[in-house]
Amino acid sequence: MAALTAGWPLIGLALNDHERLPDGTLLELGPDDNIAVLRVTGAGWALSKSASDPDSMYVLTRDGVDLVAGYVALTTPGQAGELWAGLRKVQSVPDGNTRLGPPHPVTSARGAHGETGTLTRGGRTGTATVLLPPDLSYAVEITVLAGADADPRVSADAAAMVRSVAFPQDAP
Repeated sequence: MAALTAGWPLIGLALNDHERLPDGTLLELGPDDNIAVLRVTGAGWALSKSASDPDSMYVLTRDGVDLVAGYVALTTPGQAGELWAGLRKVQSVPDGNTRLGPPHPVTSARGAHGETGTLTRGGRTGTATVLLPPDLSYAVEITVLAGADADPRVSADAAAMVRSVAFPQDAP
């Protein structure tokens, strides 16, 4: 009886890994003052509590679409130019058939600059995006992957979340 009583909260945590996020929720990503903010777009996104850590990564899912936002520390501003090549290597680790297309310039709705390109893995397609604050001290890498049967509106909401990235410490 004691083992069951002590273990019940752990079982509950294991079964309740996903936290539903309301539309408009702000997610702060990064340690200390070096944060990026993402705005959840659309209702129904679930945050994986076990795979997410506000200092380093958020993993969200909704109706066949996965969004992973990660914090990347840079030791020098010069490393910013190496991010796409590094992202290509990292993306090929889980699946050798992963393909990351060439980068294209992108600017978020709040003025963050970076690069984006197509991403395919395991029959799923989407994008990979890297965004940087003006001081180039860190980066945010976001991948979005959707299955062929995913609702296009959910993919559009994921793209809107990527475009929502802001670096508040650089705001005037």
